[in-house]
Amino acid sequence: MTLSEEARKHIRERHPEVSRYEELIKEVLVNPEFILKGNREERKAIRYVKETHLGPKYLVVVYRESASGRKAIITAYFTSDLKRIKGEPIWKA
Repeated sequence: MTLSEEARKHIRERHPEVSRYEELIKEVLVNPEFILKGNREERKAIRYVKETHLGPKYLVVVYRESASGRKAIITAYFTSDLKRIKGEPIWKA
């Protein structure tokens, strides 16, 4: 799994509320509750987080997976509304 400096910068600038949760982002990628397949072949690993500084939220980690299985994180964000996350379910814990 990789979290490039470019992805870190994107998260800091576009989703600053998530930037303090880098370890949690990696945990969600390794141990999600479910995964969606996005419209551009990206994947979205999602897990409910009871305690954040914003209250309970779902953490969504968007990534691409290479043919070798390596996961590259694109971005991450919190949401309260699962219905707003677009994608087709492909895996559930």
